[in-house]
Amino acid sequence: MKNKQQTENKENNKDQNNMPSAKEQYNIILKLYKGLHENLEELYKKSKDKKSSTNASQLAYKVDKIASGLHLTLNFEDEKTVKISENFRDLYRHVRFAMKMIYEKQEYKFLNSARDVAKTLYESWAKIKPTI
Repeated sequence: MKNKQQTENKENNKDQNNMPSAKEQYNIILKLYKGLHENLEELYKKSKDKKSSTNASQLAYKVDKIASGLHLTLNFEDEKTVKISENFRDLYRHVRFAMKMIYEKQEYKFLNSARDVAKTLYESWAKIKPTI
């Protein structure tokens, strides 16, 4: 009986705060990193084919939006997380800059470094297990 009540209380608190649980937050970020990585790999393949510049631009725009979404997950209000948030912000900015170079100027010189960032973020995050 007590466990059921505790579960209901947790659900009510979640609804009141409208905040996903730590596990849900972890899974959301994992999906974003996976999308970032997979779309960058697809973009890399399309970058070899000069005929698909429109498709490449669309993919670059999509990657830019994913990186923008990841930027929104950062916490600059908690002094314990400010430094790491700043570091992640710089990584996301790099990816976004690389994508803007692709969809605005069709320049791919930062694509490989953006791919490396995305791959490292995805693989590293996938190894982390949520604590709750």
